[in-house]
Amino acid sequence: MVYSTIKPILISLILFSGFSLGQEKPKKNLNPVLQSALLPGWGQKSLNYSDRSRVFTYVESGLVLSIIGSTTYANILKKNYIAYAVAHAAVSSSGKSHEYWVDIGNFSTIEDYNDEHLRNREMDDIYEVSPQWGWVWDSDSHRDFFEQKRILSDQMKQVASFGVGAMILNHMVSAIDALYLKRIGREKALSVLPWVPEESLGFGYTLTVHF
Repeated sequence: MVYSTIKPILISLILFSGFSLGQEKPKKNLNPVLQSALLPGWGQKSLNYSDRSRVFTYVESGLVLSIIGSTTYANILKKNYIAYAVAHAAVSSSGKSHEYWVDIGNFSTIEDYNDEHLRNREMDDIYEVSPQWGWVWDSDSHRDFFEQKRILSDQMKQVASFGVGAMILNHMVSAIDALYLKRIGREKALSVLPWVPEESLGFGYTLTVHF
């Protein structure tokens, strides 16, 4: 499950985000690039780019909410379509893989499924005809409704997976942006000013580097 895997990470990020970004004077003993890699916007905050920090923070928060919402909805749909199959196809819900739920949505009975795979000589895919594995839909309309809910649940899980990928990308982009801002800060600390001696002709330049 996507949500069960990332749930501890998301909770840690939310708590850490509220603590670190809420500080008026964050500690700067950690490289801003690493800060933004860990928590998007943190490095920008440390470099005093509050507006850019908020952008990355808002994106991260939106992705977290999207992942939690889509995964929660996917799990609700899964529980519902399993209960629906138990009521309308007389299936036993225990010990079933995702592939099983895909199969019962495509065939009205276990016999129809087995006959199809026997014709294709796919012997390894045959189900044992028993109360544990059998199913019989009471109508095609109920089977179609089940299949629609099952597909929607899978789509919501895919949205959550895309959200995780987008979160990783947001961390990477934030780290790159922090590196860019850090280099800009170094360039701003380097100044070249014209210098004219008071008692001689000519001129020169003063190179000033601030650390």
